[in-house]
Amino acid sequence: LRHMKKILLIAILIFSAQIIALSDRLSVPEGFQVDVFSSDIKNPRQMALGNDFLFVGTKEAGVVYALPKSNPEEKIEILTELNSPTGVALHNGDLYVAEIDKIIKIDNIEMSLKTGDIKSEIYFENLPRKKMFNPLKKMWHGWKWIAFGPDDKLYLSEGVPCNVCEEKDERFGSILQIHDGNYEIYADGVRNSVGFAWHPITQKMYFTDNGRDWMGDDIPPCELNRVSYKGEHFGFPYFHGNDIPDDSFNAPDDFSYTKPVWGFQAHTAPLGIDFYTGNMFPEKYKNGAFIAQRGSWNRSKKVGYRVLFAEFKDDEIASMEVFVDGWLDGETSLGRPSSVLMYDDGSLLVSDDTANKIFKISYSVN
Repeated sequence: LRHMKKILLIAILIFSAQIIALSDRLSVPEGFQVDVFSSDIKNPRQMALGNDFLFVGTKEAGVVYALPKSNPEEKIEILTELNSPTGVALHNGDLYVAEIDKIIKIDNIEMSLKTGDIKSEIYFENLPRKKMFNPLKKMWHGWKWIAFGPDDKLYLSEGVPCNVCEEKDERFGSILQIHDGNYEIYADGVRNSVGFAWHPITQKMYFTDNGRDWMGDDIPPCELNRVSYKGEHFGFPYFHGNDIPDDSFNAPDDFSYTKPVWGFQAHTAPLGIDFYTGNMFPEKYKNGAFIAQRGSWNRSKKVGYRVLFAEFKDDEIASMEVFVDGWLDGETSLGRPSSVLMYDDGSLLVSDDTANKIFKISYSVN
C-alpha cells in the first residue's frame, strides 16, 4: 500500500509539473499572466458562460462538461457518448449542444444541475449529415460552432464534407440561421467556419474560415469575414482569400462574392473568436477580437498554435497581433488552442483541445 501511495504521489507531481511547464512557457504581453483554469478535460472546444457554471463542449471525448465557477477542477459530465458535441450555447437559461448531425437542448440547465434532474431533447435535426452514409464525409468538417445572435436566433456552422467540392445540398459550406424549427442560409460559400461572434457596437457577425489544403504551404490564406446581409456569399469553392481562383473549380460568369476583411497565414486554422467587452484589460483591447489559431496539420513547417488579437477602429481592423504564443517547441506542438471566451471578471479563457486544459489569462498593473 505504501508503495502504491508513493507511485501515485510521483504521478501527481509529474502531472503538476506538466501543467506548470506549459502554462509557464506561454508568452503574453507585459502585465498579463497565464494560469490553468481547469485541467484534465478531454479535448475541450467551445465554451459557454452561465451564472454558476462554465459549460464546455468536446470533440472525440463525446462529453459536455459543467465546471462550477467556485471550483473549475470539479468537472461534471452532463452528457456523454455524444457525436462530437463541440458546440455549446446558453440562451434564457437553456443549454444548446451541437453534435455533428443535430442540436440538443436542456431546459433550465443550472437548476437541473442542482436538482440532478437533467433531461435533454432534440431541438433541431434538419442537418445534411443526418442522412449521410459515407463515414469520412460524415465527419469531415462536421464539427459545429453555435451561438445566439443579437436577434435571439440560433446560428450554426456547417462545413463542407471534403477538402474542396461543389455540394448540391445548400446547407453544406454555410452558416445557418435557425428559428422556429426552420433554417435559412445566413452566410454562403463558407468552407469550414468553427468560430463566429458579433461586434459589440455594429452587431455584425465576424466569422473565421479555414482555407483549403493542397495548394501549397503559403496559399490560400485562412480568413476572417464580416457578414453584411443574409445570404452573402464568401467565394468557396471558386475563390479563396483575395481573388485566388481554385485550381479545380471554375466560377460561373456572373459569380460575385465578398472578400475577407483579413487574411491569415495559410494553414493556421483560426477557430474560436470572441469580442472583448470587459474592463480588466487595457483600453486598446475594448471591442477588439481574440482569435484562437489551432495550427497546421499538413504544412511542411508548422504555423499557428497561438491566440491573436484584432484591434478595431470604426468597424475596421486596425491591427492584428500575437497575444498568446508558446504552444510550439520547434516542430513539436505542446497543445492546440481552439476557443476563447471572456470570463466574468474580464479575464480571457482559452481552451486547448490537445493539452486538455483551459487557461485563464488575466491582467494586472502591479
